[in-house]
Formats: sequence, structure tokens, C-alpha cells
Amino acid sequence: MTVLAVLAVAGWYGYAWVAAPMAGPSRTAEVNAASGKAKEAAERRLEEAVGTLPGAPRQLGAAAADHCLRHVAFEGEAPGPLSCQWRLERYVVFDGDLRTVGETWRKALGNGRWTGSQAPFLPGYASTSERYEYRDPRTHDRLIITLVQDRDEFRLFGPPPSTEPYEVYEREQRAFTGRKAAERAVTEGRRVARISLVHAYYGQDGRTPLEPVAW
Repeated sequence: MTVLAVLAVAGWYGYAWVAAPMAGPSRTAEVNAASGKAKEAAERRLEEAVGTLPGAPRQLGAAAADHCLRHVAFEGEAPGPLSCQWRLERYVVFDGDLRTVGETWRKALGNGRWTGSQAPFLPGYASTSERYEYRDPRTHDRLIITLVQDRDEFRLFGPPPSTEPYEVYEREQRAFTGRKAAERAVTEGRRVARISLVHAYYGQDGRTPLEPVAW
């Protein structure tokens, strides 16, 4: 008990020491300028990707998050350099079998810049849904498509479990407001997909940003 308490206290003080400074470097004029330009470019890329999907899926709404992150300090070492990225999302309604639609969309995206494939969920995390992950080797952008047909698996539209030791500071966030419409569509026998584009736009001290994290 004593050892655990000491570790807990040491960990708490360590976290407080590295977490507080994130707000300042995450909101410099340099980061603000880079964020604005990156959002415009990422919005165009996401609209292009959604526009290429066969079957004319109907858009339900959007969400967005602009955040900075870094690896946490470990055993007295300094935390990793700051890296910032946008995550932009579109929610769409479509008809058809998830696997068939997912593969059709994969082929359509493969004709452009995106390379990727079906991505497994963690064991026991989903039973009736599908997920596909793509990457643009030129921009390092990531595109993640999650297709759901069961209302009970709408939790997949939240952040997935992660074992990465990241510390995150949210610069801006806009939540998806169409959940009721999405649930109604699934109840009526249709399917819902979340299409997420993650674009890294800033690395501290001129460093290369961290690879976009698939949320």
C-alpha cells in the first residue's frame, strides 16, 4: 500500500508538472496561423473524399477537433515536443450491406491518393460494424471510415481505446449534433458512417509533426 501511494503521488506531481505548460505553446501566433491554413486544406480534402463515395450517401452533420499532443514525460525525462493536428468528420447515411459498401468505397478511394484496407477492431469491441483506414503517403493524412448498422455500436463513433502515452490539449472542438437523426436512420434499417480525416499541421521547434493519430 505504501509503495502504491508513493507511486501515485509521484505520478500525480509528475503529471501536474508537464500538463500545465501545454496551453501556452499550443496557442502561439505560429500555431494559430498554421491551424487556420491547415483547416481549410483538410476541409477540402475531406469533401473531396466524401464526394468520391459511390451511392450518394446523404450527409447528417459534421464534427471537428483541433488539438495538440505530445508524449508524456517518463522517468524524469522531459515530455516530447508538441505536435498539433486537426480531426474533421462527416457523418453520412447510406443503404446496403456494410462489407459490400465498404469495399466499394475502398476501391473508389484507391483510385485517388488513398491507400488502405479494412481495419480490425479490438477483440470484443464490435460485432456488426466495419472500419477502414487509409493513408496518403504524400501528405501523411489519415482517413478512417467507420460503418455502423446497430444502434448499440454507436459508441464506435467515440475515441477508440488507446495505449499511446499521449497528453492532449484541445484547442477547439465542435461536436456532432445529429445523433438522434443517426439513431432514427438505423432504426429505419439504414446505415450510418463516420468519415474522419486527421491532418497533422505543426511540429514544435521546426520538427516533423507526429504521425496523425487515428481516433
